[in-house]
Amino acid sequence: MKTGFPGVCGCIDCTHIAIVPPSGILREENDYPEHLYVNRKNYHSINTQLICDVNLKILSVNALFPGSTHDSHIWNNCNVLPILQELNRRKQCFYLLGDSGYALRPWLLTPIQNPANANEELYNKKQMHTRSLVERCNGLLKMRFRCLLKHRVLHYAPEKATAIINACVVLHNMCITYNEPEPIDNMIDIDFGMYRNNIGQRENDSSNDLDNGRRVRACVVRNFVQNE
Repeated sequence: MKTGFPGVCGCIDCTHIAIVPPSGILREENDYPEHLYVNRKNYHSINTQLICDVNLKILSVNALFPGSTHDSHIWNNCNVLPILQELNRRKQCFYLLGDSGYALRPWLLTPIQNPANANEELYNKKQMHTRSLVERCNGLLKMRFRCLLKHRVLHYAPEKATAIINACVVLHNMCITYNEPEPIDNMIDIDFGMYRNNIGQRENDSSNDLDNGRRVRACVVRNFVQNE
């Protein structure tokens, strides 16, 4: 239990991989109109979802959506979500850690908005510290394969760019498995393409899943307090 979170199986976030502007004509290698690839930072990209473990190995990658796509939409349309939902239905408590741009669910725990006491502040601190693993993973991936950095830009159509991203993830995982040394980071002010989602936009629904998520999160808070 290296993370201190019992039941956590990974951390989730999205990163933008810069690409050249795709053709404005829809075709087999370009599933979306060109303008949808322009992200909030005003450059063309593929918004790539990463889920990593405590060793920075990438458990899942989804590089199918254009840069304007919200992180939560990618999550709601990926093949990992139904697996965690099914585990939850079987009363097996496994979950991911994500930022406040995701909906709080029993299978995805987010920070507490406006923590009311020291216990909740402790949870937030530990949750954010553990969640930073996916940021480290993203930085390591892009430093190993610098074609993924914003200023390098993939000069390929989106479909080919997706294949390159997936190949880099496979090679990254091989490096983790065989304990390859990490590259020396001698670059300053690198834009790693991870942009914070708006805080507080995802706990306004009234679903049973939200209520169950709050109960799981409260249980985790109590566990931290008991172990302090």
